[in-house]
Amino acid sequence: MFFRYAHLTKQPPISRNVKKLEAVDQSGQRIHDSQVNVLTVVANQSYDQYVRQLQEEIVYEYGEKVELPPRPANARKRMTIQLRKECILKPEFKELWDRIKAKTRYSVSIDSEQLVDDVVKDVDDLEIRPPRVVISKAQLDINDESAFVALQLSVAKTFIDLSGRYPLPNLIDMMTYLLENTSPPVRLTKKTLLQIFLRTLNKKAALENPFEFSSAVVRILKEKLAEYLVNGIQYEKIQQWYEMSQLKGFVETWEDYTIPANRSVYDRIEYDSEVERKFVEGLERIDQIRVYIKLPSWFTVPTPVGEYNPDWAIVWEDRDEHGQPTGKPLLYLVRETKSTIQKDKLRPDERYKITCGEKHFREALGVSYKVVTSPSELP
Repeated sequence: MFFRYAHLTKQPPISRNVKKLEAVDQSGQRIHDSQVNVLTVVANQSYDQYVRQLQEEIVYEYGEKVELPPRPANARKRMTIQLRKECILKPEFKELWDRIKAKTRYSVSIDSEQLVDDVVKDVDDLEIRPPRVVISKAQLDINDESAFVALQLSVAKTFIDLSGRYPLPNLIDMMTYLLENTSPPVRLTKKTLLQIFLRTLNKKAALENPFEFSSAVVRILKEKLAEYLVNGIQYEKIQQWYEMSQLKGFVETWEDYTIPANRSVYDRIEYDSEVERKFVEGLERIDQIRVYIKLPSWFTVPTPVGEYNPDWAIVWEDRDEHGQPTGKPLLYLVRETKSTIQKDKLRPDERYKITCGEKHFREALGVSYKVVTSPSELP
């Protein structure tokens, strides 16, 4: 086993001081097991100072409105979460699992002409400056936390304009390479890429700065293609499923980010955010909850923008105003927790995966699926 990148589950990438790592096996396949795919950071500073600086970097990179992940757990506080075997033997949990366990595959129909037209419109509006060498003066200072800070002393001045100094590379090959070496890889015909270049009115940018032009076109293509793929996606069940026996009898984790759970199939829940922590606290106070599970990381739905791991599967029993069962059929729910239900405030990959989750569970499996911010929005 060796490490190539770092993967911090459900947390934004951290700039400057912490790079993304991701466990891969000897064949180069990614390892999604949270017990293997663990990043331990040994900081050359106190734990509290490290955590404070890490949170500040996230705000610096993503802005004040970003939903901060929880403080990194202190690795000295380890504990074991136990599976409640009596819970997974309950008929209602077996029924829940039978309803959600099926795997699916997807197919997509895309209007390539419309895709090219939409991409060209955005490419025409690109502002790409010629490549150049700039010079600026700065003074290095050391702050109270012994970190170097650059104090700019002069504005950046262009020293050399590099446009037209080098042979024009093959733009189509360059875009093909960039698309195929992305995650997940994207493959488009060279004819489609050539049509984008031939139709755009922004050819001057391609000639002056071919690499930045190709990178920008690839970014636009990926965004548009993701929209097209998700909007035109269709799921169908296949003869494969997730076995209940894949649920681990115990899970090693950090004590800092677990919460006791009496209604779950595990005796504690490992949460990834404050939204999840409050959600679990709410579930534990609702009598209508018969049993629930935070779906493990290996329980995923395939999507054009990467694997999607939904949050919760819940069995709900209808109760009257006196708290007594009404006798109505139990409800089997899959719920995704977010800080907002307004899709335009979510990241594009989050929106796309939610749309795919809806089509996988609702249309292919016939299971209720919804995005919620708190248990009060159940069932």
